[in-house]
Amino acid sequence: MKVGTTLILLFVALMGVEVIQGKPMGRIIDLDAYFEEADTNSQERVVGGYDVPEDEYVPYQVSMQFLTRSGQQRHFCGGSLIAPNRVLTAAHCVNGQNASRITVVAGIRDLNDSTGHRSQVQSYEMNENYQELVTSDIAILKIDPPFEVDQKRVSTIDVSGSEEVGADQEVLLTGWGSVFHFGTGPFAKYPTVLQKLSYKTLSNARCKETMTQLTDTEICALERFGKGACNGDSGGPLVMQKGESLKQVGVVSYGTAFCASNSPDVYTRVSMFDGWIAERMS
Repeated sequence: MKVGTTLILLFVALMGVEVIQGKPMGRIIDLDAYFEEADTNSQERVVGGYDVPEDEYVPYQVSMQFLTRSGQQRHFCGGSLIAPNRVLTAAHCVNGQNASRITVVAGIRDLNDSTGHRSQVQSYEMNENYQELVTSDIAILKIDPPFEVDQKRVSTIDVSGSEEVGADQEVLLTGWGSVFHFGTGPFAKYPTVLQKLSYKTLSNARCKETMTQLTDTEICALERFGKGACNGDSGGPLVMQKGESLKQVGVVSYGTAFCASNSPDVYTRVSMFDGWIAERMS
């Protein structure tokens, strides 16, 4: 079994629940039960990251939010805007979930910001080869209404091309995930302000020393102890500078249960799915 655990949706205590929608691939999470137990009111600060500065936005970053039984919209995964009406995220974020209970919010830095733009998920498609903690952890959401792109608060990110990203590349992770090593349970601390973290990619050969079943559809990144992705960051974008613009190279997939613990974070390698994504953009 792969040394790792999906960063948000594979909570052991919530396994084995009823399938809600679609053709699930692997275990399904009861998000109602999770949010009834979770405390997401912490104002503490991705692990080891820092606040996106005031008046600055990550315009391609979206918050995926679930409508709970109590009528609240709660952040549970990240995603990236790849077209005004398309969002890229991880398959494990939507596996078996009811699309009608998921919205995405763009144009915010703080989850408490009511001036963001919200759109309803109409449907989603997971990659047909997705296997939990093994391969192809990627999905595309169709949303309506489309977001209005203004290039400041809301903008798309480039995901085109099949060129592979190598080792030792500077990359940027953003997300609203837990800022403490224990990403679930009573020790989890979730920020409301978007976090960012710069670190570097690893070669797959080196990553396989820890993540033994790593496949070519994945890419790893690693910083020192105390820095990395955690629960709530799942589905979010890993980007790198490409000339004068940014390009998304990864989708947050999984890591070890103890976040930011000197083990690599594993991302779905976006370039491996160039054709699959392009076919679903219209």
